[in-house]
Amino acid sequence: MNQEPVRADVKQLLIVLGVFLIAVVFCVTLFANEDPLWFLPYFNETPTRILVYRNGCRADLTPGTAGFAELTAALNQTLSQVDGYEQGFGLSPDSFKQFTEKEQAIQVFYPKRVTIHIAFRFGHPDSLFIPLSGYYAESRAVFGGIAGDYWAGALRLKTIAPIQRAVEAVRCVR
Repeated sequence: MNQEPVRADVKQLLIVLGVFLIAVVFCVTLFANEDPLWFLPYFNETPTRILVYRNGCRADLTPGTAGFAELTAALNQTLSQVDGYEQGFGLSPDSFKQFTEKEQAIQVFYPKRVTIHIAFRFGHPDSLFIPLSGYYAESRAVFGGIAGDYWAGALRLKTIAPIQRAVEAVRCVR
């Protein structure tokens, strides 16, 4: 009885361990975000309405109105470039009023709940609020919610410049 000692293949063991760890990370993030495509930085949705607030005036954009297509393209571009998630602040009613009456911001409404593919738990909002001036604009915050009722916490975008450029072209009325 001449038996060879069993040798472990360390390289194969490390490969199996690596694949297992990647699968665990993917599944944990999948279940936490309820989004199987969380790793794809892609957003392409068409809103039903966009409200533009600029220093006390307001523009109500719907599909077909001037500036709607450009602003939708800017939104899709920037919402495909999320930089992080801030859970330490939210949008109070006073802050919302300040932005809609004295600052610059946009409020975006979708016909259904949307998914922004990210590795953070943001939920599936049907409305977004994006400040374009002031403190929250400096942090490039995006607040999500249902029917204009916004949750605590906000996404942090890499840039809001495309949205700001598109908003500049929108005619506003007081």
